[in-house]
Amino acid sequence: MLAATVALAGVAVTALLRDGSDDAEAPGVPVVVSAAASTTDVDSRATMTVALTENGESVHVRVELTGLAKKAGYRLYGYGLAGNRWPVVNWTSRTGKKQSLSGTVPARIADISHFAVVRSNRSVVVTVYIQHGEAAVIGPNGS
Repeated sequence: MLAATVALAGVAVTALLRDGSDDAEAPGVPVVVSAAASTTDVDSRATMTVALTENGESVHVRVELTGLAKKAGYRLYGYGLAGNRWPVVNWTSRTGKKQSLSGTVPARIADISHFAVVRSNRSVVVTVYIQHGEAAVIGPNGS
């Protein structure tokens, strides 16, 4: 079993633009749903930070990683609460450097459970869980 320490997790909802109305659910008020989570794997010492931004029926995923093996092949997967698995991005790592990656998952943030980095030999290196439920704030403008 992969052991990880979660440093930060949560879901935040923020309005980017307002049309002058105080009503958070007024038509024409763009709302952005986003989430962020971070972890350090206690075995591999790899770290991963995930930032999610919902865009309609899909989610843009931004990931920063450190502590990966040099010239090793990796794949980032997203996992859904209903058992779905989505490949997000494949890459070959560079040692000792922070690596930034991005991709898209065909789901909403509320349907995502976690993200995992898997080596080409199919071993899991690091996993980040997305916080849901009472601890997460989900709604227009954080309400």
